Formats: sequence, structure tokens, C-alpha cells
Amino acid sequence: MTPSTSHRSSQPATPLENDDLLLNILLGLPPTPSSLHEVSLVCRRWNRLVSDPGFRRRFHARHCHNPPLLGFLKPSLGEISFTSILDPPDCVRRGRFWLSLDGRSHIISCRHGLVLIHDQSRLQLLV
Repeated sequence: MTPSTSHRSSQPATPLENDDLLLNILLGLPPTPSSLHEVSLVCRRWNRLVSDPGFRRRFHARHCHNPPLLGFLKPSLGEISFTSILDPPDCVRRGRFWLSLDGRSHIISCRHGLVLIHDQSRLQLLV
């Protein structure tokens, strides 16, 4: 064994080489829609780590109390459109969520990513 090889083997792994430390770093990522996707593109190892169901559960448990606000629904003249408030790459394209209704429909409530709409002309509730 040469002196240079014995020196390399005695050095501790950097945080990016240690899976446990790297997982803790990745858990601190913001819960924006693109964060895990972008990390998964770094390399196969990072993709494997963030794709693991155990990591996804821990990530969700850490961030579920404060999910990001993606945008708002805007009712206007018989239609409801979604306006994103996030910057690229997290913004939702204009027109991606759009619903055409008659003038007698209105939004009752929004909660947990669901929207409750009352359509009075058809006597229906839409989720």
C-alpha cells in the first residue's frame, strides 16, 4: 500500500458520499413541485435516493404541515381559471386548469388541493 492510498482510505466520507447525511440534506429541500425532480436528474444515485418510498414518506411528513401555495382560482363570466403564483419551473402554465360553467355556478370552498363548486343550473356539486 502506498502512502497516498492509505491516506485516502483514512479520510472520512464527504456528506455527499454518505447516504444518511445526503438524505438529511435532501429532506431539507423546499416542497416546491420541481425540487425533487431536479435533484433526481443530478445522478442515478440521487435519483434512487429521492425515488425511494421511505424517503418520499419522510419528505411528505416533514413538509405536509406547510405545503406550497401553487396559485388561486379566479371565477369570471361563466368560467373558472387558475392563476399560478410560482416562478418557473414551478409555475403552472396559463390555461392548464380551466373550467367553463354557466353564470349560475360558484366556488363554495377550496381545501387540501380540492375545490368544491356548486353548479345551480344542473343541481350538481363538482369536486
